[in-house]
Amino acid sequence: MPIRFRFGLHPLAEVGLWGGDRPTLHWFGLTDGWYWIELGDVHLLKFAADYDIPYVDYHVVRLWEDLLALLPAALEEVPPDLIDFLESDSRDWREVESEAVDAAIDCWSDRSLNFSYLREWPSLRCWRTGDDITIDWNAPANFAEPRTLRTTVTVADFVSAVDELHTTLMAAMEARIIEVEASPRPGVDLDLANLHREHQERAQWLTHASSRIRTTDWTAVRSGATQLQP
Repeated sequence: MPIRFRFGLHPLAEVGLWGGDRPTLHWFGLTDGWYWIELGDVHLLKFAADYDIPYVDYHVVRLWEDLLALLPAALEEVPPDLIDFLESDSRDWREVESEAVDAAIDCWSDRSLNFSYLREWPSLRCWRTGDDITIDWNAPANFAEPRTLRTTVTVADFVSAVDELHTTLMAAMEARIIEVEASPRPGVDLDLANLHREHQERAQWLTHASSRIRTTDWTAVRSGATQLQP
């Protein structure tokens, strides 16, 4: 099943300002928009209510940053005997403490895409077996169906989707910076030199994320998983 990370940006005049009495715009704030995830014909991060824009309305940079943080763990192959642990619900675990348990919890949670900045947030977790990545989705009632979904995408498709999000967001932000420079909003503090510098730095983030190789201590994870699971 193909996967794509999609987004839109609000018009520049509608972008929310930061800074209170000294309004400002910066790279993060300029990504004000909305986003969703396509899995074939299914749209995740779509709300059940009939909004004008039915998707998560937030700074697109959050989806991009959190995907890059997830990438090394998502691409690390999980041993077959630990798939059952990765599929488990953390609410069912025992309340125990040990270094091995910490390792197991990190292994489980580091394969989760962070949405905790939302008022009611869904869970989307990813783990690799062979050439496939399992996508595990669970959402509260404010999101549209499906509220639960478990499917697989190929590793190549997942990497391609992250690459595409990075490329399209960087291109959109470059165009946005040009627009800001050409038509600055009156009374808004804007450090153009820093804006250009940050854009150039962020353009390298995918390369840095792709070069990080995750090396999990699977022996510790196995021990911790055994302690956690009833």
